[in-house]
Amino acid sequence: MIHAWRADAQGARAVTPEEAIQVAVEGSGMAWIDFDCEDRTVLERLVAPLEIHPLAIDDMVNEINRPKFDDYGAYLYVVMHSARWEEHERPTLREIDLLVGQHFLITYHDGETRSITEAQEVLVRRPELLARGPAHLLHFLLDLLVDHYLPLMDHIADAIDVLEKEIFRTGDRGAHLKILRLKRGMAALRRIVGPQRDTVLALTRDEIQAIPADMRPYLRDVYDRLARVSDLLDSFRDEVAGLLDLHVSVTSNRLNQVIKVLTVIATLGLPLTVITSYYGMNFPFAVYHWKHGELYVLSLLVVTVGGTWWFLKRRHWI
Repeated sequence: MIHAWRADAQGARAVTPEEAIQVAVEGSGMAWIDFDCEDRTVLERLVAPLEIHPLAIDDMVNEINRPKFDDYGAYLYVVMHSARWEEHERPTLREIDLLVGQHFLITYHDGETRSITEAQEVLVRRPELLARGPAHLLHFLLDLLVDHYLPLMDHIADAIDVLEKEIFRTGDRGAHLKILRLKRGMAALRRIVGPQRDTVLALTRDEIQAIPADMRPYLRDVYDRLARVSDLLDSFRDEVAGLLDLHVSVTSNRLNQVIKVLTVIATLGLPLTVITSYYGMNFPFAVYHWKHGELYVLSLLVVTVGGTWWFLKRRHWI
């Protein structure tokens, strides 16, 4: 699916992809063309008048899975990623490829992306986003993308708090698996956020022609927020590592308590075993001929258990 817009003094309106390409070539306005799940042949045919480098087209249609930017002089090729946290405790990352020229912005992605969808809805009400230049729309897209990262940080913080409570919950056997899933999800985010932060910072360089000087402070603001996200992920990584250590410690403590109870039971039962084994041998004892011989043996068992219990309590072992 292809969406195309044209922006000029009369506002922003949807046009055909061919008309948007013509506007970009002639410089009679600003054009935005969005490709969603399109084939390479369709992309090459439409952007041929813009003389886009074949390497840039190769990177657009292939998943390179790493944020980056390439400066081709007249235009920039930028790779960013959107993220959404799924219920199975790991993020879904989607690559967004952008070509930014003097009169055009081309976006390419596979599947619906919230940042692109929101920008399309806002563009009708705020045509100046594109009319003032593709770099302004680029900033708006990056700003939306970073805004969607911040709720992920809140989700991770809440998940860590919940896991801390679950670790101390008696009988909770799934906390370890949840911690590992959260750790893997955070690792996937960190592999994207770090290079993405560096990519946004690179867009603020003075030698980049496609980014006007008045847009660089705004891009630095996007960089600052991405740096905050990166710092939060580093902090969460340490907290999750602490959760793993805490879980192991709590599990070991519970195991020690179980072993302690079993040891007390075995210790109480040991003298009983000795006494019953002694009087259970198959030859007669004098006590068998006593009038209250059975009562004597039972009393001996009770006194032995009581004495053992008192000794353990006195030593504060139980």
